[in-house]
Amino acid sequence: MLAPIIRKIIQNKTVMVERYLPSKGNLFVQKGDRLEPFQKLGDCMHSPSSVYFPKEFEPVKFLREKVYFQKGNLLGKLGAKKITAEENGYMSFDDASGEYFFEDMPVKFTLLSGLWGEVSDIVPESSVLIKTTVAEVDLVACTPNFSFGELVVFPNPTEILEKFYLESFVKSTEGKIVYVGHYADLDTIKKAHDLKISAIVAGSADPVGFSYAKSANIGLGVLSGFGKLETPDFVYKLFNSVAYRHVFFHGDLGVLRIPMSGTEEETAPSKKKKTALKVMRKVIKKVMRGQKVQVLQKPHFGKIGIIDRVSVSSIFVRFDNELGPVEIDLPNFFIIE
Repeated sequence: MLAPIIRKIIQNKTVMVERYLPSKGNLFVQKGDRLEPFQKLGDCMHSPSSVYFPKEFEPVKFLREKVYFQKGNLLGKLGAKKITAEENGYMSFDDASGEYFFEDMPVKFTLLSGLWGEVSDIVPESSVLIKTTVAEVDLVACTPNFSFGELVVFPNPTEILEKFYLESFVKSTEGKIVYVGHYADLDTIKKAHDLKISAIVAGSADPVGFSYAKSANIGLGVLSGFGKLETPDFVYKLFNSVAYRHVFFHGDLGVLRIPMSGTEEETAPSKKKKTALKVMRKVIKKVMRGQKVQVLQKPHFGKIGIIDRVSVSSIFVRFDNELGPVEIDLPNFFIIE
């Protein structure tokens, strides 16, 4: 009997990562430099946020050059509604779009490496290309966002606990990437958006929540699929081991990249490991006793268990909370590696 394989983690993968300044500035590293996560790459002056107003917006005064406004000053009107400056900043007119826009006062932005590696190339005043080693976690579905931030890992909780944890992190979630547990429902995704979380990762989600995340421009990555599916325990253990490390959410590539330190244990694979990496291209595998599988058959849909024995057209799987093995028909399962 053969079954499809889902591989969740690729260890010790060498990749090139570009770290860039949001505006032109100064870079402090050179080609060939060795880097650590909190090493300063460069800095620049950058406006944290900018707002474009609709063409119906009537400014308090006609302007074409950049004009300074203090917080609370009247910028203009949009119909009967008065628009005031939320922060100190400048209002300008964009000739290309024909719209007025307001941007906050520029502040100093410091670019950190965020990973271990070596500087491979530099674009002066703009960006640094870094050769690094990562563990790459596969996301079976994700929104096409990119974000870089600290990984916050919640327990695999009930829905009530999910909301409790999100509320308790309310003051420190902005810009972070959060693993929220086995399942992310619509309410949890909306709450994450309200808290300005840059991306959330979960074992599973429903299509409605996924569509909302896409429309709200929030990163959402699903590890196992749609419905209520569990996160594989070895993926959760990896997340726990690197909690609060800065990671890269690549929605366009369908992966979560976790920078590794480059120690001998992490980056120098043995012959056995190299052989395993070569076999990774296979998409099906012979079904055998002792393999870990995710089940797609009710009433055990989404659960992960261990194959106890194999018959002609079905397998018997042991789950943690079951007294004995449960029969699962082919093709209602896949092998997890």
